[in-house]
Amino acid sequence: MSAYCCHGMESFEIQLLEDRFRIEPLESGLYRIMEGENKVGVIFPEPDGDQVKWATQDELEDGFVQQVGELITEHNM
Repeated sequence: MSAYCCHGMESFEIQLLEDRFRIEPLESGLYRIMEGENKVGVIFPEPDGDQVKWATQDELEDGFVQQVGELITEHNM
């Protein structure tokens, strides 16, 4: 059993405009974005000075990535 397993890593829902997404926290600070059964992409926070910028290696619009990232940040507070 890994010390990094699963504790406090439940998926949660966010609402962005009319769309609902399920966020699945993954290991190493990544977050998978799901819409229904479809994977939208994976995003992750990157420190940028005293701010946090959200990034992805998937083909997602930058504005969408930042908005979802802010909702994740609010959820985690």
